Amino acid sequence: MQIPSSYQPGYEKALLTDPDLAKTYIQHTLIGDPDADALINGLAGIDEKQQGEFIRAGMDLDEEKLRDAPQAVRAFFEKVGTPPAWFDPESVYPGCRGFQAYSDLFLTSFVVDIIVQGFTTLISQSFFTTGRLTDQGVRRLKQNILHLLEIMLPGGLERYGEGWKLSVRLRLVHAQVRRHLLASEEWDYDAHGMPISTAHIALASCNFSGMLLRSATRIGARLNDEERDSFMQIWRYTAHLMGVPEALLFSNETEACETYRVGYICEPPPGLEAIAMANSVIASAPYVIGIKDEKERDNLSGFGYRLSRALIGDELADQLMFPKSRTSGPGTLVYLRLRRRIQDILDVLLWWRPGHRTQSFMALLDVSTLEEHKISYRLPDKLHADEAKPW
Repeated sequence: MQIPSSYQPGYEKALLTDPDLAKTYIQHTLIGDPDADALINGLAGIDEKQQGEFIRAGMDLDEEKLRDAPQAVRAFFEKVGTPPAWFDPESVYPGCRGFQAYSDLFLTSFVVDIIVQGFTTLISQSFFTTGRLTDQGVRRLKQNILHLLEIMLPGGLERYGEGWKLSVRLRLVHAQVRRHLLASEEWDYDAHGMPISTAHIALASCNFSGMLLRSATRIGARLNDEERDSFMQIWRYTAHLMGVPEALLFSNETEACETYRVGYICEPPPGLEAIAMANSVIASAPYVIGIKDEKERDNLSGFGYRLSRALIGDELADQLMFPKSRTSGPGTLVYLRLRRRIQDILDVLLWWRPGHRTQSFMALLDVSTLEEHKISYRLPDKLHADEAKPW
């Protein structure tokens, strides 16, 4: 079996814990997304505006416009538009309810823990090369937040839902970036395998689902079993839409966290790219929220670093060159859990207060609103963000 050289040391360690899963993960570091890659190749050579129109036609089920699209485009949307037998649209509601009740905690964990840890894998190599986060960090972070919020809305994963469309859009953007990277001289395939590989999309989906659920719980989110299971089903279907194959597609929280554990062991230690990307996430957060005062931004970044260190641990935080802190230990998490528990009690006592459960969620929706009034289906036309047209 071919093993990219960067993964060899980690793979040997992972074999000692779960050899079958480790082998499956490494095999998929060499695989892209055959269906999405075929669509992107089918659009090659077509005017950029027309590409976007064909993709929009597929998203909106515009049969008239789709008739003029390449066969690969029609085949892709026909396949992705058919939900798997295991997905029950009614099953998402408890998860949506649980997420919205603690949306502020989920988004906090998402930014300072989950995305940071995600960039400590080799996927950081792809994003660092393109400059998609370091150069345009605020907008990209807003898009990540918007995607999470949309899939967690009731109806968001219905065929015409914005969560469905954003998931498929991300999949196509990944395929386009993968095509650019493979065509460039900047990607070392023998060392790193396939850029934005199926393995990395699967690892990210496990991180954004099971690991996010556990991280939010550590700072005070309290979902019941039905809500947790439903949350995982939302992400299971989202992962399917984003191209994760059955071999790496989790069915529950335990499977997702185990896949993440083994996959993460396979990954090499964080490099310079991971350090740059992780710090960029923390630095972008105050701008995403819209804080204009420089001192306030510095204070919020400082808190973000302290909370991130408490969640990811000192060892990884030191590897990422995060600032040292005396107030980032377990006491930080205890304080946050206690504060949220008090808030929950107040919410029960003040049940009559209008909108008391929706205020934080609506505030986050405002934070993630992009300049565009509708989703753009333009694809990045260049590898590097500073050379590409807006998309």
